[in-house]
Amino acid sequence: MTISDPISYECVSETGSTNSDLLERIRKEGLSHTVVLRALRQTQGRGTRGRTWSGNVDCLMFSVAIPIGNNLQIMSGITLAIGAHVVLALRKRGINAEVKWPNDILLNGKKLAGILVESAKGPNHQYSLVIGIGFNLKTQNCSSDYGHASLSDVGLPTMDFDAQYWLSILVDGILESVREVNNCGLGPTVALWDKIMAYKNQVVLIFEEEEAPYEATLVGIDSKGHLLVRSDNGIKTLISGTISLRLKK
Repeated sequence: MTISDPISYECVSETGSTNSDLLERIRKEGLSHTVVLRALRQTQGRGTRGRTWSGNVDCLMFSVAIPIGNNLQIMSGITLAIGAHVVLALRKRGINAEVKWPNDILLNGKKLAGILVESAKGPNHQYSLVIGIGFNLKTQNCSSDYGHASLSDVGLPTMDFDAQYWLSILVDGILESVREVNNCGLGPTVALWDKIMAYKNQVVLIFEEEEAPYEATLVGIDSKGHLLVRSDNGIKTLISGTISLRLKK
């Protein structure tokens, strides 16, 4: 699999969900090359675990569809790699973001961006990834299910809020993460994660399905991208995508 040109960029004034639009297109028509779909307004944006994300021009909302053929192994850990590369791209530009497992992007402990990774199969039985991002440019009129941050919080006098600029930065980060996992596996992500992980060595509340919340200390991730926490019973490996965590206050 080669992640390269051509890339088609599309922009619509309003839609329900850019992820849903691309998933439907893939199922009906397949996908021959990478497509980036941006919406100026999104009315039914979806996040992980049923959360929502909506906003207007103060939020950058887009999805990237990438054909991956039958290489389903790339799905293992790709969510972590995308979050890590988004943080890396921001840090290279002076924004001290962190990633909260599995891929929420935080700034000063609040949510700066949300990422949703999905996949679909086309009529030719070839698969494509669809990666949706909601990224807060300015505080006004941006919304998520919990406290949020924006680039306007950074306070850099030269900060540029141009959406097209940040779209290019984030798309490049996404494509690089997919190339990296395809070529090198999850090893580089695990090494990077140790430097950019939110709440590392701090006590958090862990929420698992059908279990009472419990306290644990975040340790890191293992070679497969599973979350490692330390509780009174020792090190525990968390695998399920239905797990969530919050910093204990």
